[in-house]
Amino acid sequence: MGMSVGGGGGRGRIAQSTLAEINVTPLVDVMLVLLVIFMTASSVETARLSREAETLRQVVSEEIAAVDAPPDDQNQVPIDLPKAEADRIIAGGKQGKPVLAIDGQRRIFLDQKLLVACKGLDHFDSCLDTFEAALAKAAPGGLRDVHFKADRRLSYDEVLRLMARMRRAGIQHFGLVTEAPKAAGGAAK
Repeated sequence: MGMSVGGGGGRGRIAQSTLAEINVTPLVDVMLVLLVIFMTASSVETARLSREAETLRQVVSEEIAAVDAPPDDQNQVPIDLPKAEADRIIAGGKQGKPVLAIDGQRRIFLDQKLLVACKGLDHFDSCLDTFEAALAKAAPGGLRDVHFKADRRLSYDEVLRLMARMRRAGIQHFGLVTEAPKAAGGAAK
């Protein structure tokens, strides 16, 4: 509001006039305070969401690890190896591939001819050295393809070590021979 004070006489009257301008200073102050409040609230909310996301990631990774881990009471993967039905092979001689076999007593045969008899796990590696020499003598031209039979009582380690020596002796391809599954009545197919 504006006032004007006049000089003497009757001329000293107060003039009242309306100001047509809006004072924006309080409006700007209120807007700046609201802006600071919203910025603070949004950063707090972002931090909370980040913590929740990290917690969720940890929970999910722990659940996945629990599903993929083997049970505590078992140290081995439970595998039920199937018996396989396959075409019958023609073994030995001129009609088919030679058969290399190892029985439960660790005796190694080539077409039913004894190559070497291993006396136990302590001397198995030296026995495999003897096997390589005996194989070279039994098949002077070398063998590339054989059928391989391994007794189920042998350990997986022994069978793999023998297979590695077969490769080292020059056998490039070998087919693993299985038994046919038993029929429902207990008779073999």
